[in-house]
Amino acid sequence: KSCYMREALNYLHKFWNEAFTYIKDGRYPISNNLAERAVRPFTTKRKNSLHFGSDEGAEIAAVYHSIISTVKLQGRSAWDYLGKFFTGIFNGCRDFLSLTPQNIDLAVCQ
Repeated sequence: KSCYMREALNYLHKFWNEAFTYIKDGRYPISNNLAERAVRPFTTKRKNSLHFGSDEGAEIAAVYHSIISTVKLQGRSAWDYLGKFFTGIFNGCRDFLSLTPQNIDLAVCQ
């Protein structure tokens, strides 16, 4: 048991500066709760559907969840964003940069 304690203390000593880097810059939070909350819906979906069926399916799901999380972090409705996005696509908009969450309200092709 003392072997495990020695390993833990050696690890702490080795990475002491890295472990407390957040103290040097006040912009970094002490925890990663925000990141954990952002990925929770994705993890729940993955567990409920067991798998995505293919690598392509997992990639599409990751993009979808990234977009939805971005919209929510901006304090906006995901449904409103998706409505504007698909309206733009169906109307022939191919300026995809203007359809990103931060630019959708400024899009010229809606």
